[in-house]
Amino acid sequence: MPTSLAAMRESLPAPSLMYALHTCESVEAFRMFEPQWRTLLSAPEAHSPFISFAYCEAAVEAAVKCGARIEVASVHDAHGPLVLWPVAIVRNGALRSAQALGCGCGEEYGGPLIADRRRAELYDAAVNAIMRIHADVLHIPLLENGGMLQRALDAAPQSWIQTALPPRWRVMPGYSIKLRACPTWNDYLATRRSTLRAALRSSAKRLRREGEVRVGWCESPEECERMLMWLFANKRQWALKRGIESHYLMDDRVRDFFIGLARRIDLASTPLVACVQVNGQPVAASVNLVHTRTVEYLITTYDEAFRAYSVGNQLIEYLARWAHANGRDFDFRPLYGEYKARWADRETQHESRFVVVNPRGRLIEFPLTWAQVKRVYRKAATVAIARLK
Repeated sequence: MPTSLAAMRESLPAPSLMYALHTCESVEAFRMFEPQWRTLLSAPEAHSPFISFAYCEAAVEAAVKCGARIEVASVHDAHGPLVLWPVAIVRNGALRSAQALGCGCGEEYGGPLIADRRRAELYDAAVNAIMRIHADVLHIPLLENGGMLQRALDAAPQSWIQTALPPRWRVMPGYSIKLRACPTWNDYLATRRSTLRAALRSSAKRLRREGEVRVGWCESPEECERMLMWLFANKRQWALKRGIESHYLMDDRVRDFFIGLARRIDLASTPLVACVQVNGQPVAASVNLVHTRTVEYLITTYDEAFRAYSVGNQLIEYLARWAHANGRDFDFRPLYGEYKARWADRETQHESRFVVVNPRGRLIEFPLTWAQVKRVYRKAATVAIARLK
């Protein structure tokens, strides 16, 4: 157990479990958790929202640079660690908000690293532990409805505004492919509509007429950097053209996070960036989070000049094939997309949770209320403009 960290220990309701709360004032202090992290991940039924310790280490480094406070809630028994739940605590005015460690896009899944996803009591223990953090509110994004973590969080105080919203305002559909249940890739593909299969063959054939086509993973940090520079520049222009507000596309911090991550991880075992190139020039690319059981399609873009060639679908086909060949499912992540619905054989429901840790955490109701007011105003303005036209 790290001895250089500020730690507190108490018994959890179950007498055989203990929790600890650690404050990490530096990246070096956080690195002391790596042995426990690896022990947890080695468990057959372990679950983690993070792809690796290196990913979290990079996230901690970025958060500390921005002035965040890093805390790690953990649960142990006599045999060793059972739960690790790291968060970054940032101050927004009078409110201290705990957030999942991540790249900065705010669109990653949140939650703990847990030894056995089948044990509901471990999720209850994780929630008991995280409620001791030095924050006023805990934000957990994109939580899957009906999951064990959501059920454990139901007992904790929630935002009144968020829970009062109608489901259509707070629930997002999620799409994935359960590839591990398919003996072969063709068994899965046979479940899709014949129009999708025909379109894949036709678009690949037409794209080859444009020149030399390469579809695959970036194999070096330098290749990842080149592709990430193009990906984020292209996606930024796409958002600006459509008037879409996306804070992480308007600066370079998320891009630089992944450029740095590509230099930290072993790209042979944990690939990160995939692309479609024609004559050496990118026409589609994506940032993907490769977990032990899943590949997440996190950030993606394509050159609109190649839209007729379905380069996005060709990239998905490559990644899904790779996922199947490597014993992983494929996660398109929450938010509706027509292309996701065509590929997916599983649909889930997701919503973000705002857990009120202490009485001051009720201040979260004010910004959440204001966000909904702005949402209604934008919708009303859009309708009014459409009618005037």
